[in-house]
Amino acid sequence: MHPVRWCFQCGIEYADGVSDCVECGVGLVDEAPVEPAEVGLTVDDQLAYELHEWAGESRRILDQLLTSQGIAHAWQGATLVVSEIDEVAVDLAVEEAEATGGPALDPDAEKLAYDVTGWGADEQTAFSELLGRLGVPHEFDEQGDLVVLAADEDTIEQALDAFQVAADDRPELEGLGANSLLTDLFVACDRLRRDPRDNVGVESLVDLAPVLCGHRPPFGIDPALWNDLGGRSGELADLLADGGADGDDLGARASELTEALRLLI
Repeated sequence: MHPVRWCFQCGIEYADGVSDCVECGVGLVDEAPVEPAEVGLTVDDQLAYELHEWAGESRRILDQLLTSQGIAHAWQGATLVVSEIDEVAVDLAVEEAEATGGPALDPDAEKLAYDVTGWGADEQTAFSELLGRLGVPHEFDEQGDLVVLAADEDTIEQALDAFQVAADDRPELEGLGANSLLTDLFVACDRLRRDPRDNVGVESLVDLAPVLCGHRPPFGIDPALWNDLGGRSGELADLLADGGADGDDLGARASELTEALRLLI
């Protein structure tokens, strides 16, 4: 029989030689995980620890600590399920795993908070693991904000850009380069800035806006800026297609987009 290893979170079994779960991205363990129903006498006897904000390595360390101490436990994704009678021992293991799972924030250093409350638990977990691989100390506060050292601001900004692009499931631009798209959009907006009823400008913007909105930002362009341009050009295209918008409002919107696009081409 070939040796096997398991993902402690989802329970997928792997042949020996694989180090990380392809589904969860966490390190594998040598012991098969148990089902939550097998922990405690009844569901009422169970405690759940929500550990979505932890890096995967921290959860793996905790899993191994509990296994080595013979404490029955199970995982539902990033949520740890234990028996109520083991609460004290589990709390101690949680403290130990939290202390050893990654670099800690310097309590006296200047810090920054990033609002990520709109992120799903899986996104928070994935980004926390990315920061762990980069060696960036971080934590999530009571409001759900990501707290980091001010000294790591540049690294965090680059990591956020890379993470947002990687998580964006829109297709890449094919055949039409980003520079060409932005230039054509600039020309259309410039025409509309001067004459909101310019037929060539209207047709071009109505055609180009969905292309920008429907594709993810190319490398080197700020995702937030790209998405903002897509949203604003889409709104202008809708107003133009409707035909009933005020000309001064259309001209003002086109002028603002022209100036924004001018910085990118």
